[in-house]
Amino acid sequence: MQSNFVKSLAKVLFSKEPSLRLEDLTEEILRVKESAIGATIFGPIAPNERREFWYQTRHHGLDSWYFHQAKTDARGKDLGEITLHYEVHPNGVLRISSNPATPNEFIHGQELDNLLTAIRMYKNLVINQLYSSKPFTAKLAI
Repeated sequence: MQSNFVKSLAKVLFSKEPSLRLEDLTEEILRVKESAIGATIFGPIAPNERREFWYQTRHHGLDSWYFHQAKTDARGKDLGEITLHYEVHPNGVLRISSNPATPNEFIHGQELDNLLTAIRMYKNLVINQLYSSKPFTAKLAI
């Protein structure tokens, strides 16, 4: 009797059926999930907008933050996108922009304050929503 139970349980846990496999948790999946949480910091996201905000540890030896935003019109036509890369240097935070009209420069004042606020919010939201101390529950891959 117990042997049949163990066999049934093993069949469910190790089944090759996609609906019964546990989702692989990779660094890339976590980055995407963190980025989606980070995107909410800047207000509601419009249906025609894609937004991301994430942290990358020690990119080229520097801690880095990224903000990416892309918009389309009602027909799906590209209205533009921008990526801002913030590198944390010992002497300040360097903003690197994908928009040629926005100079790459060390930020200060309100822009630096806004980035620091966004980082604090990001850390709180990601820890509470993704890495909280709630009991672990596995998500089945579908």
